Amino acid sequence: MVEGRTIEYKEQLPGGADDDKREFLADASSFANAGGGDLIFGVRENRDAAGKPTGIPEATVGLAGSNADGEMRRLEDMLRAGIDPRIPAIRIKHVDGFPSGPVILLRVPKSWASPHMVIFKNLSRFFSRTSAGKHQLDVREIRAAFLASEGSREKIRRFRDERLARIVADEMPVILHPNPKVIVHVIPLTFPDEVLNLGPLLNKPAIAPPLNRGIGHNYRVNFDGFLTFTNYNVNQPSPSYLQIFRSGAFETVDTGLLNPQGDRRLINVHSLEMALIDCINNYMSTLRDLGLNPPFLILIALHKVAEYRIETGLPLPDLIETHPVDRPTLLLPDILIEEFAMNVDKALRPAFDATWQSMGLPASLNYAPDGSWDGGESAKRRRFRR
Repeated sequence: MVEGRTIEYKEQLPGGADDDKREFLADASSFANAGGGDLIFGVRENRDAAGKPTGIPEATVGLAGSNADGEMRRLEDMLRAGIDPRIPAIRIKHVDGFPSGPVILLRVPKSWASPHMVIFKNLSRFFSRTSAGKHQLDVREIRAAFLASEGSREKIRRFRDERLARIVADEMPVILHPNPKVIVHVIPLTFPDEVLNLGPLLNKPAIAPPLNRGIGHNYRVNFDGFLTFTNYNVNQPSPSYLQIFRSGAFETVDTGLLNPQGDRRLINVHSLEMALIDCINNYMSTLRDLGLNPPFLILIALHKVAEYRIETGLPLPDLIETHPVDRPTLLLPDILIEEFAMNVDKALRPAFDATWQSMGLPASLNYAPDGSWDGGESAKRRRFRR
């Protein structure tokens, strides 16, 4: 493949000179500010009569004398220190087995946080790409890049606000129980540019269950894309559904996790957190199967929860007084999943902490000291040792 908008070849890794580092940072940021692409190190290009690279690969030779793991860390350090804001979801890997050594592939996604500026040694420059390669942005192009980035985020916000309004008004693809609702949106940051291929869902419908999945669920294609829903009795409302939109956005709504028991209105935070972790982990696998790439924005709302109190099943800290939720709807902090390898339970912690804080507690007690979710086991052991 010839070099262009989405690919660039390098025979050698960037050296230690400042010019080499600036060139590397300009290449990487140009991909993020455009449509994303790959930098491939260890590929020799054809050269013209003047000895200038033509952009046409001649041979994949590899990188002689390179410690691949060490070089990948060096590239990551340069990217972290030399570009602002940091480019999310960059992936670096090496492939062995070439004549002179490994090949290193740097994959830069189209960024939701663009435009990214090269800040190495006070350079302060913006770059983008066309089919002819990278170029420095002028003032007009920089302004347009900022406006385009804000426009993308605004589209996501408008979509979520519209969907919440429809759910509150009971305008949903299935009839749900009238209980309080847990509402989750998973939205690719490329929204609304994706056009989803429904084929994998039709072939394997079980890969897309609703939140708090039960023993089974039904599915069908609908106007918006693909719908799955739990319904044990066709004559009764459903407890939950998942709508996958053709844009790649996921919407799941559940009415069982916050089901009031008579006059008892309690949020069982253990069950809620466990269901959300399981749900998001499952949706990450589904998104990968559908060919959608990170980053993804996770947006969680708890609706009709005014006067609900917390149920932890844990010994609470001394002198801590709990309180009921003081508003009808809790819009929990946005969660960004930058890569499929990201630890979902750790990523969701700000949303869980906010849920506990809404009822008077400083943070979720369902986390171990290392930041992993343990369902409160560490909190129980600490209390027992006292």
